[in-house]
Amino acid sequence: MKITDIKTIRLRASLPLEEQFRTRSGQRKIRSAFLVQVDTNEGVTGLGSCSGNGTILETIVNQVLNPLLLGRDPCSIREIWEQAYVGAGVRLFGSRGIGVVALSGVDIALWDILGKVKNKPIRELISESPRNGVDLYATALYPEQSGGDMETALSWKAKGFQGIKIKLGFDLSSDLERVRAVRSAVGEEFPLMTDANMGYDLSAALKALPILQECGVGWLEEPLFVEDIDGHARLRANSQVPIAVGENLHTRHAFQEYIIRGAVDVLQPDVARVGGISEMIEVGALAERHGLPISLHTYGDAVGLAASSHVAAALKSSTVMELDCTYNPLQTALLKEPLKVQNGTLIPPSGPGLGIELDFDAITKYHYLGEEELNVREAPLRASYK
Repeated sequence: MKITDIKTIRLRASLPLEEQFRTRSGQRKIRSAFLVQVDTNEGVTGLGSCSGNGTILETIVNQVLNPLLLGRDPCSIREIWEQAYVGAGVRLFGSRGIGVVALSGVDIALWDILGKVKNKPIRELISESPRNGVDLYATALYPEQSGGDMETALSWKAKGFQGIKIKLGFDLSSDLERVRAVRSAVGEEFPLMTDANMGYDLSAALKALPILQECGVGWLEEPLFVEDIDGHARLRANSQVPIAVGENLHTRHAFQEYIIRGAVDVLQPDVARVGGISEMIEVGALAERHGLPISLHTYGDAVGLAASSHVAAALKSSTVMELDCTYNPLQTALLKEPLKVQNGTLIPPSGPGLGIELDFDAITKYHYLGEEELNVREAPLRASYK
């Protein structure tokens, strides 16, 4: 079997006004996705997903990965990954960043093909004894959203989710007030996570930690700029609140730096960013060696979520997984048979490979060829809370 082509599919869905929400990159008015399809000479195809700027990803896939991989055996996944990353990628698109994101999508598609060839779901290719379901926590609490934090938190708790995450990094005083209010609403035992999306400087994060510890949060995620490993290590040394990092780390090497420097408690790789399923397995092995839990980051489309479900079900160190619970038709409407969530547990598809099939009516509806928007994050908050 040989690779004959790698196609790209860019998607975009506009959000109705009542479903929009504020992020640290501005008002979220759209949801976008970038899919990869690997074709072979035997008619077996694989799907993958990348999380990043579609215009740049399309260029990397079309100009670097497609010509590099044509004619290769799609089932020689590790050899392909090493050639694409070490042999060409580092020189052509760097050892971290958007090039690794593009490789992630291709790698997922190759695992989809391998599963179809072996007639096994991906999780059974990774592990001899994968779990049949993946426990979820809900990412659903953004500032100024309709419904309010407390009502929204209680609704997801009632649906059986294993926790809820509240987005911070907008105003330190109101951030902490929201955490206190949600903790009061859901009770002391229900897991509550926080995510600053790199929204604090060191002084603000140090100011927030005592209140977050008082509220018993499960972790503070991405408190600082992702390259500030020393700052994360200092936060970890000055509080009992676990520090979680990973959605913006690429390859196992980035995670190893955080671990070696004592800067992280919970690893949060994203299969559509870290380097695909192949590199997720490496991060899983790294987590096992150091006795650290993995909580997969997910935020995107149904293809990426399906891949995440297989990985989370297979890795020994994987714990509760994130589910983006905001309105997103690219997560809920792309597949002929939508992914199943039952009482806060995601059921990985049972078919070979990813076990999914695209709904081409939805692909046609959301297909996008225009320019990508440039979203710039707000500056990190400095300590002013008293």
